[in-house]
Amino acid sequence: VAWELQLRPVLVWPINSRSTLSEGLYSYDALARLRDAQSAQLLGQRATAEPTEDIGNYLRLGPLGTALATSQRGSPRVLIIDEIDKSDIDLANDLLHAFEEGSFAIPELLRLAEQQPEVRIPVWDSKESAERVPITRGRVSCTAFPLVILTSNGERELPPAFLRRCLRLTIALPTEERLRQILKAHLGLQAISEEAELLIKRFGEDWNSGKTVATDQLLNAVFLLTRGSITIAEPERSTLIDTILRELNAE
Repeated sequence: VAWELQLRPVLVWPINSRSTLSEGLYSYDALARLRDAQSAQLLGQRATAEPTEDIGNYLRLGPLGTALATSQRGSPRVLIIDEIDKSDIDLANDLLHAFEEGSFAIPELLRLAEQQPEVRIPVWDSKESAERVPITRGRVSCTAFPLVILTSNGERELPPAFLRRCLRLTIALPTEERLRQILKAHLGLQAISEEAELLIKRFGEDWNSGKTVATDQLLNAVFLLTRGSITIAEPERSTLIDTILRELNAE
């Protein structure tokens, strides 16, 4: 989507059980700021208990915060929130507010709104913090809402209120022809060898029988067993195939 619409590079936010809305929006390194203030005092430089002139050096927008902040320029960003089903149950509900408002506040900047109405903060995908966006009076409000794509492996159900606001797409299991296309695209194959066809057939049989297997297992098996520089004889060959194509939830 980003390529078709000639948008900026995709932002990715990988989710785990400890992920929070706050880390998706921004981070603040209070310890580094305090350490620098103390160092300045030791060097005899002007410093106060609440240094404000360089607070932007201690803040950084997270992936969601970057998507909202950089969309202020009128061109939306694409954000992938990867494996939302791995999150704490509260994250989905917390995201609802951010999505519906399209804005958020940074408390550390709200307190300095009068002294510093505008602070420039590094974005998530900026290399070496080179790119900064201006935050006015401690609030970020986007004018072009980002396209947010969430992935889920269905490990747990998400709240109905959250799902109501999503366009849900269930990716169907690939057919044998689709698996051939995947192998050609990922491995640069011009044609599918007889050896690869046997692996596709076995993989399809495992899948249709209800076994939990993933497409990347087939990719790994074909990659290892069809490379001309590797020769694997029996019985190691069968053992390797069985290991690679082993059911994911097998004991």
